[in-house]
Amino acid sequence: MAASVTDRTPHLGVSQPISTLRPDQKDIVMTDQLIATLKKFNSYEPKEETEKRMEVLRSLNRLVKEWVKKVTAIKIPSGEGANAGGKLFTFGSYRLGVHSSGADIDTLAVVPRHIDRTDFFTSFKEMLRQDPNVTELHGVEEAFVPVMKLKFSGVELDILFARLALKEVPDTQDLFDDQLLRNLDQESVRSLNGCRVAELLLKLVPRQKEFCIALRAIKLWAKNHGIYSNSMGFFGGISWAILVARACQLYPNASASRIVHRMFFIFSTWTWPHPVLLSALDQDRNDIPTLCDLIWDPRKKNSDRFHLMPIITPAFPEQNSTHNVTRSTCHIIRNEICEGLEICKDITEGKATWEDLFKEVKFFSRYKHYIALIMATSTEEEELNYGGFLESRIRLLVQSLERNQDILIAHNDTNKHRPSPNAKFDVRPENTRITIWFIGLEFAEHATNLDLTSEIQRFRTNVELQASGVKGIGPNSQVEIDMFYMKRTRLFSIIGAAALKKGRDWKPPKNPPPPMGQVPYRTTVARTSSTNSVPTTPTTLVAPSTPLSEAMPSSEPDSTTNNGTPVSRKRLVQEATSTSETVTTSTLEDVPPEKRTRDDTLEEPILEMVVEVANGVVEESSEVELDKDNGHLNGSNGLEASEKHMEVPQSV
Repeated sequence: MAASVTDRTPHLGVSQPISTLRPDQKDIVMTDQLIATLKKFNSYEPKEETEKRMEVLRSLNRLVKEWVKKVTAIKIPSGEGANAGGKLFTFGSYRLGVHSSGADIDTLAVVPRHIDRTDFFTSFKEMLRQDPNVTELHGVEEAFVPVMKLKFSGVELDILFARLALKEVPDTQDLFDDQLLRNLDQESVRSLNGCRVAELLLKLVPRQKEFCIALRAIKLWAKNHGIYSNSMGFFGGISWAILVARACQLYPNASASRIVHRMFFIFSTWTWPHPVLLSALDQDRNDIPTLCDLIWDPRKKNSDRFHLMPIITPAFPEQNSTHNVTRSTCHIIRNEICEGLEICKDITEGKATWEDLFKEVKFFSRYKHYIALIMATSTEEEELNYGGFLESRIRLLVQSLERNQDILIAHNDTNKHRPSPNAKFDVRPENTRITIWFIGLEFAEHATNLDLTSEIQRFRTNVELQASGVKGIGPNSQVEIDMFYMKRTRLFSIIGAAALKKGRDWKPPKNPPPPMGQVPYRTTVARTSSTNSVPTTPTTLVAPSTPLSEAMPSSEPDSTTNNGTPVSRKRLVQEATSTSETVTTSTLEDVPPEKRTRDDTLEEPILEMVVEVANGVVEESSEVELDKDNGHLNGSNGLEASEKHMEVPQSV
């Protein structure tokens, strides 16, 4: 009987499962405790809110149909397009069934071929503007995936647009057929990708109920730890969903609580930049050759080789959902995952509760030095339009700061803040609406003088130039942006005490992740095609015949800088029978995977930071008090014997 039960276990993904054990009584109890904690944190919305969301979606769907009908009557006056239709789809957290109370809804307006994107951002936007239920309406037409943002009866919505090469879009229309992607612009392909990925995700997990509970937990944890934002260089909702789905594939019979634990275990030991795949890449699509160029493929595209933590969407064309990740955000995400694993071990041993995992972490407890980015506007519309644009550019400032050899970490806070009532800024009197973003800085131990003038001035110039060409902002915008350095002890002068004290203090993980490209429990990564073991490479993704180090452009040196900034991303992969081959000229001690800062007891260092902003120069000269290096603690307490020295399945 046991064998027959095991035979019915679904095997999904690019490798065999790690374990097919079913939940025991302890797993069931822990899952019940997990669900109760999620409800306590408002991860489940009340029934009344669910009904309101459904009514909002019905109303918006009617508006889409009315809009398509009006535009059709103008463009096809003969009446041939009377049944043009139009349909509103949902995707993201709402479609996966893991949305929390107050969360926004991701939607997609799908229209027939005679409706174009210009109509969407003009006539449809005007129709929404005239609706009394619509507030905070603004469009981001120049985004990588153009979107309209609004509130409908108090419910936040993001509306994407896609035009199919069809004469009509009936209510029965679905988006599964890859042939629908023919003759579409890239914006429409990207917009459709969200819906197609959500549908495919639900098909690629063995048990949807356990997947949804675990994903709710991971989303709540990521948001409260400040690592949930694709536009700011962290993981977005779809990336976290793929990681949880991969854990479900490797533990197909596990309970939701165990999947949460195993998700942390798998990806705390993952050898990035090996990609995370839910299914084999479908690269030989001769029927749609024009879209094959969009598929993530580091063998052919140089830009894909520089992705630090690739997480590949399962729907064709398969793309990397984490291309915005920077060196700093990569380090932060990996540290948080390691800390999550440690807390889950304590929960399993009865030393902690699920609340300890989900407690919000205080951003201002992480660092002692910050850059404040100020935006001052005069109207709500300017704040919405310019704020969304500026927020999507902050990661570019982070990348610029990372190139400074004296900066180890540049950590952008995913939350924006309002100033305290007594805060004073050098802005025009009419610009009364002020928003503040913070970037935490950690300096190298050799840093004595740090001049950030060029990085900040370059960022400011680029933002102002780009903003002048953005619709809704324009060259005549009166929005002001400013940046300046602050020590943690002076933050109270610009933001309130409630924001500074919100959450628990941050603690570094006891077992930090290893340097990028290294395997934590073994010194080699073995490749195997045996069906009795977990393959490290998908069968349809053949490793390149030429090493990446040889395939890189000659202008990129095969090294890392002394502060650990990767000049070219290399794979540190060894064959099990071969000797180690290094691809960097600097030693691992030169690379700062963990914090290497000055000892607080040292009295000598004085750090002067000169930041030139606008017409003046702001100088801060003060003693530096930096955290001690906490070092490494070896081992992996609490892991089962069968997993302690197990090689986690990877994909190359």
